Amino acid sequence: MKFKFLNLHTLLIYYVLVIHLYSIYYKHVFGGYNMVNELESRIKDALKDVKAWQGVPTSVNGVYLVKAPGNTDSETIMVEISPLNERGTSMKRKGLFLKSSSEFEGFGEIFKNENVMELLNTIEEINGGSKKKEVNTIEI
Repeated sequence: MKFKFLNLHTLLIYYVLVIHLYSIYYKHVFGGYNMVNELESRIKDALKDVKAWQGVPTSVNGVYLVKAPGNTDSETIMVEISPLNERGTSMKRKGLFLKSSSEFEGFGEIFKNENVMELLNTIEEINGGSKKKEVNTIEI
């Protein structure tokens, strides 16, 4: 019986040692932080001196970070999605503001719905067709 206890005890020590060595290796190889923490700090740095409701562009066209005023000292960070037109400007004055991935997934399900696309196409026809205008380049 004593031999099994020592064996289990030795195994436990070995397990703790392996976990500890792995954490040292991870910190050495990856700099001690993961990508989520890096992105979080970049977001906080980008929004540090930004006024409320001012959009900060991201590397994804049409996606902005927005700092909204919250209760007392807290602020809410949101993502604004505002697709760009042919000229590179926003299609709408205000985009779609999201605070969570569940909101994004919920809107995504609606955007994928074929009935909604059919409804929008019908409304577009009722309103006089597509309002797309070709923009000709003026050579100077």
